[in-house]
Amino acid sequence: MSETNQPSSETLLTQPVSRLFFQYFRSNLVSSLMLAVYVLFDTIFIGWGVGSQGLAALNITLPCYSLEIGFAQMMGMGGATALSICRGQGKEEEANSYFTAAVLFTCIFSLIIGILGAVFWRPIAYLGGADDSIIELVGQYLRILNGGAILFVVNNFLGVFIRNDHDPQRVMAAGIVSCLLNIVLDYVCIFLFDWGMAGAAGATAFSGFISILIMLTHFLKPDCSLKFRFSDLQLFSRLKRIWQNGLPSLIAECSSGLIILLFNIQLMSKGGVAAVTCYSIISNVAYLFLAVYTGTSSTLQPLCSINAGAGNLHRVKQFFRLGVITVLCASLCFVLIGEFFPIAVVSIFTEPTPDLVEVAVYAIRIYFIAYLPMGLNIISATFHQSLEASREATLISLGRGLFFLIPVLFLLSSLFGVGGIWATVPVSEFLTLLLSALLLKRLFASRLSDND
Repeated sequence: MSETNQPSSETLLTQPVSRLFFQYFRSNLVSSLMLAVYVLFDTIFIGWGVGSQGLAALNITLPCYSLEIGFAQMMGMGGATALSICRGQGKEEEANSYFTAAVLFTCIFSLIIGILGAVFWRPIAYLGGADDSIIELVGQYLRILNGGAILFVVNNFLGVFIRNDHDPQRVMAAGIVSCLLNIVLDYVCIFLFDWGMAGAAGATAFSGFISILIMLTHFLKPDCSLKFRFSDLQLFSRLKRIWQNGLPSLIAECSSGLIILLFNIQLMSKGGVAAVTCYSIISNVAYLFLAVYTGTSSTLQPLCSINAGAGNLHRVKQFFRLGVITVLCASLCFVLIGEFFPIAVVSIFTEPTPDLVEVAVYAIRIYFIAYLPMGLNIISATFHQSLEASREATLISLGRGLFFLIPVLFLLSSLFGVGGIWATVPVSEFLTLLLSALLLKRLFASRLSDND
């Protein structure tokens, strides 16, 4: 899309719903897939270049990655939702004050947390389930991951605001370039320079930096609407609204990290490194599948927020219906892949030894059932969030983590051992789906009952 025909706020309120949805979805899907491919290729190259212990070590670091992405999404989704609703109401100056507050807090906080995480990586690694056989491998990756936290955070945070400023194509371009660069650097650093885990982490961090540079060119456009506004900033009141709007995103990402953390601990104790290696494969494939759900959510948020701010509730409902259809089709495909091609999934990442295949085939076929309800839960939370129904969105996100997953994990693992661990996510996602359905019914009855 050329810079002269980027959609404006007015077109987001008037253009046909299906055209806008798929225009945004194409760009957002590619952007989300590129982010997932970051993790995917790290896993593939580490699996073949470092070995199965490298995969287990990588999986230990994923909760930190989820926390960083969760913080970025909290500040990005929270701030961008407020920005788009204000724009729908015609309050441009107030909209930019939310952008300014979000940028200031995000950069300062991520820098501080990143430094602390790099210094105290060892206790973080042990807390995540690492043992002495892989602790040094974990440290090689975790020091760089945490030290470069500001790059991972700003890269994801900035993309949300630029999408809300009617330029999803630029976010997509940044994702494509940085992803391709990451693949090349992964190969060079791991196989040519033999830098192992540190090389993979460094490649990912540098690629994120290039992505940020590409997205910053958005601010050179004459029609860029994102401006810094320091007068009448009201920092703490702005941050309060941002945190309230964005908390479900943080909880959702942290739930993913929590799942990985608890699974690592349980699997290490009940199944050893082989089980953790298997889960490393599953969790990294999950990033790829979740990209479709994230792409759909990233499409719904700006379109629903600005139309809700303008009172176009009939358009909001139409966008949501398209989102539901999209994730249902994708979810069915994911389940079929897990049921019929589990060995092919394993073969992408590492040598499918008999012991690994025995564990992985059983695990994948059970775990992948979770994708049927998972997509609906994710976009349900985002839909509530885009309308500033943050309490309901938070409940859905908590349902996927604390409310259902933790008790189900300990119950099923005590009753059925490793098999119960693999069934935890499907059971907790279906329980969350019941909660999502109840909250959606109430939302439609209370806030979306007009303009059918």
